[in-house]
Amino acid sequence: MSEIGPWSPVSTIAAAVRNGEARAIDIAEAAIARSIEVQAELNCFAQIDAEGMRAAARHIDRRRATGERLGALAGVPVAIKDCTPVKGLGNRFGSYAFAENIARSDAVVVQRFRHADALILGKTTLSECASSSFCDSPLHGVTRNPWNDERTPGGSSGGSAVAVATGCVAVAEGTDMGGSVRIPAACTGLVGIKPAAGRIPLDDQPSFVDDIQHHGLLTRTVADLTYSLPLVCGSTPSDPRTFIPDLPSLDPGAGVKGLRIAVSDDLGFFAVQPEVRSRLSEVAASLERAGAVVSYLNLGWTRAIADGWVRHWHVYLAAFIGDALDKIGPLADPRLSAVIARGRTYDAVSIKELDVLRKQQWDVLSELFRNYDVLLSPTMTRPAVCADEDDARYHLVTPDGRKHGLDMTSIFNWVPWCPALSVPAGLSADDLPIGVHIATPTQREDLAIRVAAAIEVDYPYRWPPRWQPAATGRTTEAGA
Repeated sequence: MSEIGPWSPVSTIAAAVRNGEARAIDIAEAAIARSIEVQAELNCFAQIDAEGMRAAARHIDRRRATGERLGALAGVPVAIKDCTPVKGLGNRFGSYAFAENIARSDAVVVQRFRHADALILGKTTLSECASSSFCDSPLHGVTRNPWNDERTPGGSSGGSAVAVATGCVAVAEGTDMGGSVRIPAACTGLVGIKPAAGRIPLDDQPSFVDDIQHHGLLTRTVADLTYSLPLVCGSTPSDPRTFIPDLPSLDPGAGVKGLRIAVSDDLGFFAVQPEVRSRLSEVAASLERAGAVVSYLNLGWTRAIADGWVRHWHVYLAAFIGDALDKIGPLADPRLSAVIARGRTYDAVSIKELDVLRKQQWDVLSELFRNYDVLLSPTMTRPAVCADEDDARYHLVTPDGRKHGLDMTSIFNWVPWCPALSVPAGLSADDLPIGVHIATPTQREDLAIRVAAAIEVDYPYRWPPRWQPAATGRTTEAGA
């Protein structure tokens, strides 16, 4: 059997299958075996569709044998978050409220993976209704971090992150309303992107008018993201927000020479651990040596921005899942029920007034982007915390008035037209991943990719030690 498997680079898998150097069925079997092994210890899958994956792989192999041209993701194992519909599979949101849900059709993002001949392995775990920066739910239990199984992989797309980080799949889809792709990327040492609003259709979501929602991708390397992202982007009549300028050409090899990079280690109001601040400084210095022009800025933002997003989020959950959770009563996560109860207390005028706060946030950011190409900051205030904690303790105020936050991502969902990406920046003293966050001007994913690739030179992907696939030759770099 070929050593090419779900742990290999995306382009390597696809080229090998298209050229007949590897069989899709062998890659599928490796992905299934790997997922069963990982699931037993880390619980990252809500559903493994082994037979569906095998059938799709055999179909690809038959088509290749007849000389048919295969898609750009031929034979590449992919996982889909359990709130994004995959026809015939459960779409359960980690909740007893949706425990009987079977998707009748694919979301457009799933259709595009299939069109590119990717192999869908199954559905990944999440916090109930994608509501938390952690990854545990009443329906599926706790998902654990492959770097330390006492820690969370982050949420809400934690299962997708674990599936990629352990080599079950090469790419995973996630949703991001406050960092739910970028948070688990940082916690598990992956690349994770929230593309600009409209890049990936939201036909499957309850609202595309409430603009904090995004589909995103998680990969092990910038190259894998660069290869995969264009294949799921593009307009569709089912989501009118997708009729925007095309995704710019992504060139991770373009370098950062001459790029103007603004750096903020606290975004104005977060309490950030010294180790994370220090790592951000190291990254900024490396980018400067690579030719970027680096400046440290005081943004002037206040925690009112983060608190405003929280109120917006509470209302979002109350409006779109509140009634469903009411029907199951005590079977719902009580923390989520409490959030929904708070969301129902806000009046319409007070929520609409948040638009003024968003405008103030954007005024600062738009002025920054007149003078700088990207904004660099930490993704999280600290490395992954214990899996049995919850979000509530991270909404507190420190004695000096800062936000005792966990993620630093949610406020960038209030500027949804700006892409935001988390890229690994090595390990903490406790051998836990640290992520760096890159935000760019409107619809400039290409700038995020260039900066992420430059950072990756110093901090290449590292496998979690216990989960490094033997087929990689026991090296620390993905696919080596």
